Amino acid sequence: MGERLVIGPTPKRRLPVRGLVKWLIFLVIVGLVGVRLFLVELVQVRGNTMAPNVLEGDVLLVVRRATPQPGDVVLVQHGDRAVLRRVLAVPGDTVGTAEGVLLRNELPLETRTAGTFAYYEDHAGDAERPRRQQLFVERFEDGRRHAALGDHVGAARPWSIDLPTLEVPSGHLFLLCDNRRTCPLDELAGVVPRAWVRGVVRYLMWYGDARVEPVDGRPPWGAFLRLDSQRPASAAE
Repeated sequence: MGERLVIGPTPKRRLPVRGLVKWLIFLVIVGLVGVRLFLVELVQVRGNTMAPNVLEGDVLLVVRRATPQPGDVVLVQHGDRAVLRRVLAVPGDTVGTAEGVLLRNELPLETRTAGTFAYYEDHAGDAERPRRQQLFVERFEDGRRHAALGDHVGAARPWSIDLPTLEVPSGHLFLLCDNRRTCPLDELAGVVPRAWVRGVVRYLMWYGDARVEPVDGRPPWGAFLRLDSQRPASAAE
């Protein structure tokens, strides 16, 4: 199953006063932006199929009239299911795999190992042992990049992705989770109708509780992190 998203704060949990203040401030901001754009919404994440970039409990800002581009994170809805996926290819592109590496237009999406990433599967905090997975950076040919997760650390059997080569047809997108090891290859991954995309996720507004503390540089009043693939700050990165 993909992650389930709900509007608003986590059910059955009481927000601290500071949390309420944050909600009020940003609801005002989003409300003002929404008046201008008409279709802006906040969603809260259930699940970790977009780790390491989006985790359980994170609150995201979604723009519903934006046009998805390669590297964007999108909110996909089909029936009563709503999930997050990253756009890796658009109509006319070819995609496939070779020895576990994704190919786009017959060129590999470059990857660089970046260590490991740990996160909690639920809100248990220190009472729960965090899950650890291999962290890597995936880069498009124009230099834009994003983080992704591969196999579990210490997995008994190695895992890699294996997809047939295909061309993305008109009116469709090729989508995958950032957490590749736990991404369900169902109707909401791979080639997906463009009409199922409810919006483009522009920002991670607030962190949830799934991150292993401390989070370096974690601001106290919000995250304000862009989620689309970004160029590195310097050519050396």
